[in-house]
Amino acid sequence: MIVRRTLMISRRKFIQSNVLGLALPIAGANGFTAATGPVSEPTDSQAPGEGGRDYWNDWPEYMISHMNEARERRLAQLRALRSESDIRARIEKIRSTVWDLVGGPFEKTPLNPRITGTLERGPYRIEKVIFESHPEIYVTANLYIPSGRKGPFPAILAPLGHTTNGKAYRNYAYVYQTLARKGYMVLAFDPFGQGERYQYLDPRTGKALYGPTGEHSQAGRPMLLFGSTFAQYRAWDAIRALDYLLSRPEVDPDKVGLTGQSGGATMTMYLCALEPRIKVAVEVDGNSENLAGPSYSPPGAVADAEQNLIFSLPEGIDRGDLLLAFAPKPLLMIYTPIDRGTTYSPTYIEGTKEVHQEIRAAYKLMGAPANAGLFATSLPHDYDFFSRQAAYTWFNRWLGREEWGTDEAEFDESTPGELDCTSTGQVLTSLGGRTVVQLNSDKLKKIAPTNPLGNNLGDARIFERGARQTLRRLLALPAEKHPLNSAILSSHLRKGAQIEEFVLHSEPSIRVTGWFLKPAQGTGPFPTVLHVSERGKEDAPEETGDLVHLTKKGFAVCSVDLRGLGFSIPRSPGAGPVFYHGDNLQEDYAWASFTLGRPVLGQRVWDCIRCLDYLESRPDVDHGRIHGLGERGGAIALLLAAVMENRLSSLMLDSIVATYLSLVESRSYALDLTWFLFGILKHFDLPDMVAILAPRTCWILNATDAGGTPLPETKLAETYRRALGVYKQGDATEGLRLLVSPSYDKPKLLDSWLKTA
Repeated sequence: MIVRRTLMISRRKFIQSNVLGLALPIAGANGFTAATGPVSEPTDSQAPGEGGRDYWNDWPEYMISHMNEARERRLAQLRALRSESDIRARIEKIRSTVWDLVGGPFEKTPLNPRITGTLERGPYRIEKVIFESHPEIYVTANLYIPSGRKGPFPAILAPLGHTTNGKAYRNYAYVYQTLARKGYMVLAFDPFGQGERYQYLDPRTGKALYGPTGEHSQAGRPMLLFGSTFAQYRAWDAIRALDYLLSRPEVDPDKVGLTGQSGGATMTMYLCALEPRIKVAVEVDGNSENLAGPSYSPPGAVADAEQNLIFSLPEGIDRGDLLLAFAPKPLLMIYTPIDRGTTYSPTYIEGTKEVHQEIRAAYKLMGAPANAGLFATSLPHDYDFFSRQAAYTWFNRWLGREEWGTDEAEFDESTPGELDCTSTGQVLTSLGGRTVVQLNSDKLKKIAPTNPLGNNLGDARIFERGARQTLRRLLALPAEKHPLNSAILSSHLRKGAQIEEFVLHSEPSIRVTGWFLKPAQGTGPFPTVLHVSERGKEDAPEETGDLVHLTKKGFAVCSVDLRGLGFSIPRSPGAGPVFYHGDNLQEDYAWASFTLGRPVLGQRVWDCIRCLDYLESRPDVDHGRIHGLGERGGAIALLLAAVMENRLSSLMLDSIVATYLSLVESRSYALDLTWFLFGILKHFDLPDMVAILAPRTCWILNATDAGGTPLPETKLAETYRRALGVYKQGDATEGLRLLVSPSYDKPKLLDSWLKTA
């Protein structure tokens, strides 16, 4: 996990996340926005020999093109909104769609609340509360209650930004104290990975292994595999916190407000869409910019796991819709221009104004344009003095009394641990309960099929037909193929091997480049090995390498860079060097691709399929003997390509992660997000895909656990037990081999594999 650092108080300090801003707004005929600034246009890929080998431009321009298309589809929907009934219909669509996107609501179970202590602070008191958002998932919270006043009180729910100390963060606590002094009840609760709810503790020190964003993404990435997102847990904790708040007799249920800053503001945005019991909201310094905006520069406005609306753009939903769904209830957006290019993207100001203009247009159609407020503070990213003043004014106007004013008393300092609800300062070391990893595992057990392959060969064949259709949908493969426009860029003879550098077009804006090695003697056709590695193709021509060795055995080798790998690793964004400093661009592109509904793994599987098309176009390739050699993440892509295409006659999968299930069940994992596939575990896992290959030869070499450590043979046999059974029932027992071997034996294993394939 890349940790970003800055000296200023900013969301970057809180969440260490990666976002990029968006749009320049202009009101259309009905008030909805469209870009006035230049929309980024992808340039045409230049023919080999004309534009050079600038493959790093292809993936960014592919993303620009698809983001611009998604943006225009959504803007067309907004422009079609002409009446209050249109707005209400869109609000219903937003609410139901967002629930579907994040994974849906859970069944409500007993909160089992307890008060573990009380702090008397004169004009207010703080109750230390613990409740269960799920069975044995303990949420720690502070409830601020006015003293010496008669209720019922207006109440404020306060989701938190990405602070390490959670609800005890100074400026958040200052808001809660002041609101309580004025006559509001406030419930502030720790999210997973913050305050008293760290989930990944070092067993030696008891300290957190990751910061807040690190914990959120560490838990959130595996959730994608079973079709959920970390926003589901965050939103559900908040909804159950609201249930507790409304269970208190001192609360006026008709006067419930909501406010959060930074990541807490992003959760405020979710709750504006998902929780109708909220009456008034103040969103401060949130991720208030659409994912698909004008002047989009990839990877775009992505952040940690819960802040990315996975698969939302094909539905015509973007971040602005989360706030639009709150119409016509009073909503104040607060932002700081200082976040531009530091905490958020270089176009953050324009993006935030665009979102505000979108929601104001909706409010106008509902007859309440004054209910959509926008305020800019002049201080750095925080719940700063001016933001607090604006929030007090807004809540007093709509929930309390305007004469309560905006004055703040001196801050009541708390000693370290004084606001803790647990005896040790951490739920896991005091109360125990389930961890977020256990919650993920338990959830998966309820939805994953126990034996998708069935009990006999007939069942397996039925599964195979359905699985291919499901896999095509999950991968989101393109509906049509475009011309390959392949070309040989160079060709050289070296010590008995012909070495060709080639390029092909997987899609109109995506070039796949590779090396084609073949014996210098003879014209073929040669049996050919398609080699795919997450390291890229550059090791292929090494004089003493394993692949050159194969040409001496009469094989041709085609080694390629799938998009985003090797020479096609994308360029760094052209703006925002502070914002993008230290980013993991591979992961950022993965999040952006998920929001587009186009998983990177699906894009790379398509590249593999197009490489097969290229090999079939070559007269020097034996089309009946094309074999696949995949390494690490590349092995996953090649395996899924082989499931979709029978043209690969055999496979060797080197160092492939044995199961996606292991990623869900592990605290630590090594697989990059680009190799994840949304929702796959609701249907099948990688060993089931191996079974589909039967009776084709498949050798699995040094398959690994989640952390990348090779599994022992006994564990491999159990993991692939059902796949082995399918091969046996198909009279191809020797077709599936599970091997554990040192790396220096790989040349011999390659020879043996190709002899039997």
